[in-house]
Amino acid sequence: MGTTSVVARMTIACAVAVSVIGIATPAVAAESPKPRKSACTADPADYACLRTDSRKEIAGEPVTFRGSLSKQAQKNLAQWTDGENTICLTRYKTRPEEDGSWPRQTLDEACTTLNTDGTFGLVAYLGRQGKFFYGVEMGPCRGDAGLCGNGDGGLLSNFNNKKNRAVAVKTITP
Repeated sequence: MGTTSVVARMTIACAVAVSVIGIATPAVAAESPKPRKSACTADPADYACLRTDSRKEIAGEPVTFRGSLSKQAQKNLAQWTDGENTICLTRYKTRPEEDGSWPRQTLDEACTTLNTDGTFGLVAYLGRQGKFFYGVEMGPCRGDAGLCGNGDGGLLSNFNNKKNRAVAVKTITP
């Protein structure tokens, strides 16, 4: 096998991984997102949406999140999870780190399966006190090694949102 064909295969594999995810996640947002009850991705528009009924809740009490995925996001999710179609809630601080990054924490106990109509609902018990932004990501990657190793499972995060919004919930002491 020649070097050209190896490079071509790697280029195609990377292009497929990027196209499967469907969105690019920038390292730094220009300004902090605005805390809201709902948010959708800006580009591509409405790729994924998330909303909550409660912006303030007692720590440890259930918080309901609902959302929807576009047809393209559903297709990407099915490929990423090999048809399992699991999505999980993610949590972000409301300010970036000093280096400009927005690390996320996947809340493994707050995962659900996507409904056939592209909607989902999940209940999370947010025991950590404070104000945080929330998003969703694709569940555990069950796709091929190229996809899982080169892709980002994020669906909706705290940046690249329509109108610079992020879903925010503040948990307080009882």
